[in-house]
Amino acid sequence: MTFDYFMPVDCTGETLDEYLEEAWFRDGPMMSRYEMIYFRNHVYSIVPIRVALDGFKFSKSQRKLIRKNSQYEVKIQPLEITEEKEKMYAEHKGRFQSPNSPTSLKNYFLEEGNEESPFETWELQILDGKKIAAISFMDLGKDSICSILALFAPEYSKQSLGITTMLLEIEYAQMTKKSFYYPGYVLDEDSVFDYKKRLNNLYFFDWEDYTWREWDQFKPEKSTNAILRQKLGAVQKIAGELNETKLELIQNEAFFYNIWHNTFDVSGIVPSPLFLEWESQWFHQLSINVDFLEDIHEPLYVLTHQQEVLEQTYSATAINDSLHKFQMRIRNSAIVQQQNLFLLEEYLLQEGIETDITKMFSNGNKLDGFIELAIEGKHLTIYISYILSQRVFLMQASNDLRDITVDSFASARDCAMAIKEWYYRKTLSLVL
Repeated sequence: MTFDYFMPVDCTGETLDEYLEEAWFRDGPMMSRYEMIYFRNHVYSIVPIRVALDGFKFSKSQRKLIRKNSQYEVKIQPLEITEEKEKMYAEHKGRFQSPNSPTSLKNYFLEEGNEESPFETWELQILDGKKIAAISFMDLGKDSICSILALFAPEYSKQSLGITTMLLEIEYAQMTKKSFYYPGYVLDEDSVFDYKKRLNNLYFFDWEDYTWREWDQFKPEKSTNAILRQKLGAVQKIAGELNETKLELIQNEAFFYNIWHNTFDVSGIVPSPLFLEWESQWFHQLSINVDFLEDIHEPLYVLTHQQEVLEQTYSATAINDSLHKFQMRIRNSAIVQQQNLFLLEEYLLQEGIETDITKMFSNGNKLDGFIELAIEGKHLTIYISYILSQRVFLMQASNDLRDITVDSFASARDCAMAIKEWYYRKTLSLVL
């Protein structure tokens, strides 16, 4: 999948034309190119679009809309940031549905600390007397125009001025002899951007071979989003039918933050925009995501716990079998761990150390030894878990200063004796 961005030094004339041809688009002060997006609590594929202006004609309804709003004055000029426009941006910012939206119109167009823009940005105003009823912003190339942002005053919301500014931008592009108009992107599913699909001479960017194709060739079922959902849906169906396991489809908002900041190694976030998740009653989270590697049509299923890869396979049935195997491992391990910890409690009671069953808790971050018993001493807390793979009790001590791994024991009795020794110590000076 494609996720790229950079801060341009010069993005005017033919340079901008070349970037737009390769499906880059303006994203605040940056140029970005990414294949998927999290928008309004849903993951979509992005579909960059453009209009070929040679022979372009408005539809009947589009001409009607232009006539409907012809009573307003239209003014086109280079970008000028004013308090009135900043106020309009502040009123509209919430509809962008992005926590990363620039805080102001100035920050949208200029990199922080830089008063010079690498773009040639113009604005198209729709004026009701002296009041700006709507305004849109566009970057000019030598042979193309790229629409960036449109704002309108709330009291004009029924006038469709946002769409009107787009149509007037196209008209301006035709007047200035441009070849292409880039209205941004649409999504692979129904969305608020669908009004752009009604433009004639529309082309879309095909992520599979990086070429522009006529809109009537667009197949939403071939989008990365659709393929991901189809592949994960196949696993959901198999797991439900064979194992009666319900896997939840997670639309992973955190993925998009981490991919821009390259923080997957430290964040623990599943590196996929969509994945399946199963959570045990002991708080384990087993995840299945899809890695396309080199071929989107041959996905690799990856089963993980935390950041540990447990299994990789190209088969939906095989990944379900692996999931079921680890589910059984977790369940069986829990039974054995509880049995051994209950046995340990019996030995502790014989030594006069009472335990509280409520102090037995689960640590889903661990695939083994995940049920732990906490014993409160005078100066520290002792944590005991049973590691099934090694058939040993692991004892750890924790205080306000640091954690100390103490020892491991082959039997519940030996572990109880060690706990007794630690439990009745009067100071920590002997162990630090």
